[in-house]
Amino acid sequence: MPVNQIRRRAVLAVAAVILATGVFVLGAVVHWGAGGGAHASRTVSDLMGDFGLAAAAVLAAASSLRRALQLHGRWRASWLLFAGSALVAGFGNAVWGWYELVLRTSPPFPSVADWAFLCFAPFAIAGTLAHQRGLGGALAWTRLCLDGLLIGGALFSAGWGIALSRDAFSDGHSPVKVAFELGYPVFDIMLVSLVLSLRTRGRGRDGASMAILVAGYTVIVVFDGLWTMPGIREHYTSGELMDSGWFFGYLLLAIAPWVSVWIEACARPDEQREWVVRLDAGTKRVLGVIGLGFPYLAGSTCLAVILADGLRGSHRIHPVPLCTACGVLAALAARQAVTIVENYRLTQQLRLRENHFRSLVQGASEVIMTLERPGRLGYISPAVRGVLGYEPQQLIGSSLYDLIHAEDRRHVIDTVDGFLAGVSPAALVECRMRASRALPLPAAGESAQSIWRHAEATITRHYGGLVFTIRDISDRVALRNQLAHSAYHDALTGLPNRAMFTERLEQAVGRCAESDQPPAVIFLDLDWFKEVNDAQGHAAGDALLVEAAARLRAAVRPGDVVARFGGDEFAALVREDREGTAAREVAGRLHEALTRPYELASGRFVVGASVGVAHWRPGTSIAQLLRQADLAMYEAKAEGKGRVVVRERAALTPVRIGLPEVPTVPGVRIARPHAETPGGET
Repeated sequence: MPVNQIRRRAVLAVAAVILATGVFVLGAVVHWGAGGGAHASRTVSDLMGDFGLAAAAVLAAASSLRRALQLHGRWRASWLLFAGSALVAGFGNAVWGWYELVLRTSPPFPSVADWAFLCFAPFAIAGTLAHQRGLGGALAWTRLCLDGLLIGGALFSAGWGIALSRDAFSDGHSPVKVAFELGYPVFDIMLVSLVLSLRTRGRGRDGASMAILVAGYTVIVVFDGLWTMPGIREHYTSGELMDSGWFFGYLLLAIAPWVSVWIEACARPDEQREWVVRLDAGTKRVLGVIGLGFPYLAGSTCLAVILADGLRGSHRIHPVPLCTACGVLAALAARQAVTIVENYRLTQQLRLRENHFRSLVQGASEVIMTLERPGRLGYISPAVRGVLGYEPQQLIGSSLYDLIHAEDRRHVIDTVDGFLAGVSPAALVECRMRASRALPLPAAGESAQSIWRHAEATITRHYGGLVFTIRDISDRVALRNQLAHSAYHDALTGLPNRAMFTERLEQAVGRCAESDQPPAVIFLDLDWFKEVNDAQGHAAGDALLVEAAARLRAAVRPGDVVARFGGDEFAALVREDREGTAAREVAGRLHEALTRPYELASGRFVVGASVGVAHWRPGTSIAQLLRQADLAMYEAKAEGKGRVVVRERAALTPVRIGLPEVPTVPGVRIARPHAETPGGET
């Protein structure tokens, strides 16, 4: 059902209750009109006072029955019993109206109507117990029974002093009449005692519905109590103000099953947090205070009734209030004993939980800190010794932000402020925290150490502040950085690999729109490296590659990129200048660096280098640029090795740079080129 329709239905139901009660009160005040004569007025009054109450009670029964059919288990049983309670009340009022309107006589006492009214409270009591069946163990039920005895004893004592003593022991009353006259208030007192005892225990399922149900039963029981007073009962006639109270109580029972449904469907989550939760907490506090003081109020009421009974008449205390008072005092003593036992049990449970959580906190590998505003550290777990090297006492009272790296501090503060301003249960932040000394980083190498530890902090709420649960992720970060480095760097030489080179080339091409300095790509291949590697072994070949990589890295300008593509192939990314000579100059330096002799452990070696240079032009893709540089390098190899071939920006015509002298390496055969290319640059 749409929310607007549910909200409209709830408003109409509440308005109908208020309007119907107002009409009933107004009709009772004016005696339901006198225009048709006394007989007609009396008929309307009896009709509203008897069948009007019966209709309201039947409406409450039908509402509870419909709610029961939507539920299962004990919830269905409880609402069926509530429906039965309202139904017997409606039946009693209908029988009463039959006597007054059809038979034109007053109902006998006791009549079928009295039997029906007498069953009203037992059905309600059974329904309340069924609704609260999950109350707890034997101790909880004992406490509930004692609370009910205290409340019931106090109410019975007060009622005895007001009216019950006169009704029960007046002359001419038979035992059956006495039983009925005492049965009404006793069952009502039991009902009120039970619902009040349960309400002091907090709110369960259908909390709002149960609150309205308790209000309805309380209104009915209060007017039942007023009706037992001789001065009111002797002048009672149907359809007067007394009936308006019962009428209002039945209407409350009619809307009670649906109040929780309406609130749950109509209230937004933030509204539920704002006023429903706040109202529930306030109600629990008030009921808790009442629950603490009521046992003593009950005992005081019983003592007051005993004193009043002894001071009037013959100055003799009747055994009924005396026995009631003794029972209340015994229940009070037992209740205090139960409270002591329960407090002891709860204290033991609290101590066990404290020891349990203390063991968890002190044995945890994470550092647990409580943060008080403005950023001051409170409790700090012993794990801080192993993670940061501090003693807990050293940090208590200091600022957490002083431990955080200056570059990460603003991010942590913003995360904390955002968490405090929001409603999320937790927040996660990574930062670097200063240790007391340089601590080892096993994942970064055997000798790696750092005073800054990478930490991952989980922020949660705490009464009066925050809780930081800090994990040392330095090894994880070092391993992550190592994996990231391995993914973009050559393992042997430490130079960037093809993936990083391509990524940097894409970035350089993307910046060409903002600059008139297009990038150039230089491909380099070592000549006669295979001969060295085959003759001297792979160890000598690897050492030569490492030395070549170091020379290339030293020969380029800041901002240029040198990479190893695999084997003996290298590449350089160069930012060209306005004159268009930077790439040539860098290519010449790289060629010269690679052809210098290599002093290795197995001897002195000289190799050559074939170099190809290609410039980026608008419309050229990354793959095409790399292909042009590769072709230029292979042209240099094909023409005799040891050459530099440059593909100019204006055309694809290659330009050759002269061949330097490459000395002969003892023990290695070098295929020397025959001559320079005519027209090449020297």
